[in-house]
Amino acid sequence: MPAIVWAVLGAISIVLLGDLRDHAFEAVALLLVWGAGVLALPRPTLPMQRIFLVALLVRVILLASPPTLSDDLFRYIWEGTLTAHGGNPYLQAPAELALSEWSQDTHRAMVNHPEIPSIYPPLAMGLFASIAAIWADPLPFKIVSALADAGIAALLARILHDRRHPVGGAWLYALLPLGAVESAGSGHLEPIAIFCLVLAIHSWDRHRTGVLWAGLGALVKLLPGVVFVALLRRPRRTWPEAVVVLAIGVAATWPFLEAGPRLFEGLETYARHWSFNGSIHPMVHSLLGASTRPVLLAVAGVVVGHALWTRTDPAEIALVAGGTFVLLSPTVHPWYIAWAWVPALICGVRAWTLLAAITPLAYVVLVTLDPVTGQWQPQWWPAVVIYLPFFLLLGFDQVRTRMQPGPYPSPSTAP
Repeated sequence: MPAIVWAVLGAISIVLLGDLRDHAFEAVALLLVWGAGVLALPRPTLPMQRIFLVALLVRVILLASPPTLSDDLFRYIWEGTLTAHGGNPYLQAPAELALSEWSQDTHRAMVNHPEIPSIYPPLAMGLFASIAAIWADPLPFKIVSALADAGIAALLARILHDRRHPVGGAWLYALLPLGAVESAGSGHLEPIAIFCLVLAIHSWDRHRTGVLWAGLGALVKLLPGVVFVALLRRPRRTWPEAVVVLAIGVAATWPFLEAGPRLFEGLETYARHWSFNGSIHPMVHSLLGASTRPVLLAVAGVVVGHALWTRTDPAEIALVAGGTFVLLSPTVHPWYIAWAWVPALICGVRAWTLLAAITPLAYVVLVTLDPVTGQWQPQWWPAVVIYLPFFLLLGFDQVRTRMQPGPYPSPSTAP
């Protein structure tokens, strides 16, 4: 069990650092060493049923770590509190309420980009409001995210077992720092949506439609909508679950319709202007300039559309959608990697695991953070160190697979 002990020690070390922004260099070093140790040490031989418990143990430890690597959690709390009190986060950006009773709310004061209204789908807003109405504090949000993330590891084990593949990928997800830190440490929304996505894949493997879970995932974060569309096209009785998803979507959106066009203002601002830690986008931008975003969006549409047309496995479709999002997006925060990493663990594409282990290096930008303005100064070299090994390993595996004699092995059987 050396890998389990290593992961537990890594989690304890992160907690002992305290505020990770104040110790950004040490935090990045610890996360990279934690990841390298898990990859290098022998994988556990414990029964598959233990994966959830081990993943939960690592994440329970990290609940004690303050959410200082990201500001997103404070927006969740503030928007949930506002919604629970009858407000509309799509209509009322935090900065627009500066003169109201909310001006003294400590969580509002910690929201990044307070001039921008919410970018999250309505069902996510309902989730925020439900948690904030009970306890408007980071801890309950982190607990929900950590439980979902541990559930992802358990579902991965079940899916790999059902597909008669080694369950080592599930152990990697349980023990590597990325999922644990971004859920239990930072309380991000992604694990909840990805949990729904993995449930959809598991349901499909068990000869159910999976449409309901994919639809719920899309109502929390948009990306599972690709798998939702894919499953609708399959020859199974999908319309009852699709109707339920539509009804939930309408009910979740209804309270916010007064926002009108502003319902999409925050998301549009994010899509048009934000950029950080991109891989392909910065290179294309040096050639195409302002045309880069629409061009890459069109490329992404073609790639995902081709996958929807030619592929049947929802895990493969999720990998194409998640991988396209990560590689073509101008903004790639470390927690975004999970959108491709999780289906890659099912499909056996090991380069994404390498990327998941290296991507905490992106947090080195916090070393340059100005505590007064809240601005940082991104540098070019972290992206090179993060993405170059990934592309090299991805290319090597593609060449190796094509050079093997006989029929090409399934991606799911790759190491």
